[in-house]
Amino acid sequence: MTQIPNSFKQIRWGLIAACCLALGVAAGAPARAASALPDGPGKQLTVQICGKCHSPEQAASLHQTRRAWEATISKMVGMGAQGTDDQLNEILDYLANNFPPPPPAPVNINTATPVELESSLVLLRTEAEAVIQYREKHGNFKSLDDLRKVPGLDFQKIEKEKSRIVF
Repeated sequence: MTQIPNSFKQIRWGLIAACCLALGVAAGAPARAASALPDGPGKQLTVQICGKCHSPEQAASLHQTRRAWEATISKMVGMGAQGTDDQLNEILDYLANNFPPPPPAPVNINTATPVELESSLVLLRTEAEAVIQYREKHGNFKSLDDLRKVPGLDFQKIEKEKSRIVF
């Protein structure tokens, strides 16, 4: 094996560790673990390497970004998980593709607080307050067109998040 930088070794070992934690495959049950996971490239390797420590239900409960999966795998490598760089990268790809973070939750524009509007729709505080004030004065919003009427609201922000807005 070629010499690799320490930082990559840490990431590599972390990847293995993460999959061990994430997949939770019991040592004596690789077949059961494999059946509980979605099919795809890297599944068998993930079960083989990570299955030494954990059950597959743990993987199904973790949904993270690729960067977070890297950190989890690094942690597991630090706890003793082992694999080559190529194996760890294949496991990372499998986990990142099959267990991504959940999509953002819908935002009910008629019940959301100012803080929820700010954090969920990336509105400025003044915009969120304008939405609330307009809603209190004119009643519940019925469509996106109603939001166009809110003074001081950058409607482009609403347009970007329109798939998440419910009434």
